[in-house]
Amino acid sequence: MDLPPSGGNPRAKITEEVGITDITLSYSRPDVSGREGKIWGGLVTYGFTTQSFITNKNTSPWRAGANENTTITFEHDVKVEGKDLKAGTYALFMAVWPEKATLIFSNQSNAWGSFYYEDKYDALRVDVKPVALDKNVEWLKYEFIEQKEKSCTIALEWEKLMIPFKVDVDVDNIVINRLREQVTSQKGFNQLNLVAAANYCLNKNINLDEALSWAQRASAFKSYATLRTLATAYEKLNRLKEADSVMTEALAMATVNQCIGYGRTLITQKRNDRALEVLLAAKTRFGDVAVVDNGLMYGYSAKGDFKNALVYADKALAQTPKDNDTAKKALEGQIAKLKEQKDINASN
Repeated sequence: MDLPPSGGNPRAKITEEVGITDITLSYSRPDVSGREGKIWGGLVTYGFTTQSFITNKNTSPWRAGANENTTITFEHDVKVEGKDLKAGTYALFMAVWPEKATLIFSNQSNAWGSFYYEDKYDALRVDVKPVALDKNVEWLKYEFIEQKEKSCTIALEWEKLMIPFKVDVDVDNIVINRLREQVTSQKGFNQLNLVAAANYCLNKNINLDEALSWAQRASAFKSYATLRTLATAYEKLNRLKEADSVMTEALAMATVNQCIGYGRTLITQKRNDRALEVLLAAKTRFGDVAVVDNGLMYGYSAKGDFKNALVYADKALAQTPKDNDTAKKALEGQIAKLKEQKDINASN
């Protein structure tokens, strides 16, 4: 029935994503209520209890909360403490001891408590180490205490104890499979969506052949963004002749910042001749402006031509607004390095 929770144990739900995978915990929150020191090994009996209505033996784990089962839902397949667990909703039970806690992910997700718990419905069991807390947590809670690109750590916290467990997600393969679905749907007729799909792979240096095919589809709608993505795909596959051909077309529709940015990228790729060619073309097209002079400073420095690098550094400094102290100081630092015959593109 749709009634407030019994026993004064409020319901709670917490959800976070790892990659594009939702992980959701639903539970009820008992409080300590003056029972400090009597929760673990007292209210929550160590190990399994005799509360089973099936066996009348020590076979019932703790429901890891109050009232209805605590449940955890994984949108996609995951690993919990390094062990595989399929996508789905599970009851989360625990058997707790002073030195370890056994986490049980059960397919009996709709039960009330663990009175009818049977281990034949277990999908996974893992052991973790409880951690003592310095401060009292009055109301039981679950938290995502550590978030990383492809994993998270979830912890139950109550009274002065925390029970953490790690969840790993195969983010890249999950995302790529989802992108494959989306690029064949209506979303795939939008070039920006195709660019986003391709760039996900290109930025991570994975699934490059398929990323190239998505970039080729996107480039049917010609813009700097679509052509730059296509050129990047060719670069990743070491097809530089095709990359340069595409970028020649892209640069004709690029802004000055895009031209200079591409030239700087070529420097990081150690393609200094091509970089200077692009930067000089930007000078012809956009004129003697600060952003171009700044780019040429880096371009000539990469070639070891410190004399010309200083010429353009001085020009860029003269064009910098007087009230822009940060930019002026940065340029003055670059000029000092160039006078010492040091390449300003180097990290040190």
